[in-house]
Amino acid sequence: MFFNKKIKTTLTEFLTEIKSGNENILGILGLKESSFNNVSYDQILENPADIASGVIGVKTKFNTKAFDLFDNILLKEIDNGDLKHIFYTTTRDFNKINSIAETIYSVLETGYFDAEVPSSFKDKEKLRNFTKGIFGQDEEIMNLWLIDNITVLLQYRSQPMFEFSLFVTKNKEKDIDRKSRIKGNITELLKTDIDSIFLEQEDSKTENIEDDGTISFVRYYYELTPTELNVFDQLEIQQGGNEKDHTFHKGTNLTFTSSKDIPLTDMVEIAEKLIKMYGADNGGTEELEIHELDLLEERKNWTGRSWGFNEVHGIYDVDNPNEQSTYSVWLSYDEYGFGFTLSIIGYHYLREYFVAE
Repeated sequence: MFFNKKIKTTLTEFLTEIKSGNENILGILGLKESSFNNVSYDQILENPADIASGVIGVKTKFNTKAFDLFDNILLKEIDNGDLKHIFYTTTRDFNKINSIAETIYSVLETGYFDAEVPSSFKDKEKLRNFTKGIFGQDEEIMNLWLIDNITVLLQYRSQPMFEFSLFVTKNKEKDIDRKSRIKGNITELLKTDIDSIFLEQEDSKTENIEDDGTISFVRYYYELTPTELNVFDQLEIQQGGNEKDHTFHKGTNLTFTSSKDIPLTDMVEIAEKLIKMYGADNGGTEELEIHELDLLEERKNWTGRSWGFNEVHGIYDVDNPNEQSTYSVWLSYDEYGFGFTLSIIGYHYLREYFVAE
């Protein structure tokens, strides 16, 4: 195949520039956006996945060799202001794929998935089998790295067959709404009497034992009847030390999960209740987007929403030394773990600062 252009910038140079704070992705590669071809909106409409992800613009640059492997480059503009740079090719060359992955590891380290997760490029046996065509339906191998406003995703897919892609997304920085939240707090949504249940004998517990033999914290597990928020039938109470503190002056975290699959409508309802109460989260994100609904419907990893608060119930600013962190609420979906999960980190501070006696 004849290539019109070979990008001289190496993958190591490219990633090092991004890591140093350079967000001009095309500039690092010596490319200009004007050299890309526009895709018509009618063509975009032919791709349901793009529409669901909020893609509003696509530009292409074919037959351009990047990092000695990728043949083509796509630019995808998302309706939330993000810009995806996608380098892709079709290959079964284990050595080249592995070389790309190891280069990224060497610059950005392990990333979001570690070697214990089946879908990681650290699993060499799985990667080798993948190149031989040994994989399940719609299976993929992937790793994710987060660098300030840049997200790097490496992906090898069975559908389209043997498609190997590097996604570099420049995420639009959102303005964080730090005003005090005045519509209440999560305890007003919960019906479980945490005080009473913590007085009961737990169904089981696990202790975290340090090297010197001391117990740093204990996780106490309870089955909930009735369920919390109509879906969660399991509660984990994590508390510091080796004995229960029923006054909750010790560091305490709560995690609600379900032993059963939760319908999409229920997951959305819980998310919307929290969004209505708390507004935009730590990242400035508020309403659920279409692609998030797709992730939940397909039971895929969803980073969800997280709200971390200061002492006046505004979003905590980690860079402000005059603020004190209190509690945080996390709502997410972990396809490899407990599924749909609601966590309250710093429950003891929530009670101290925002729950009337």
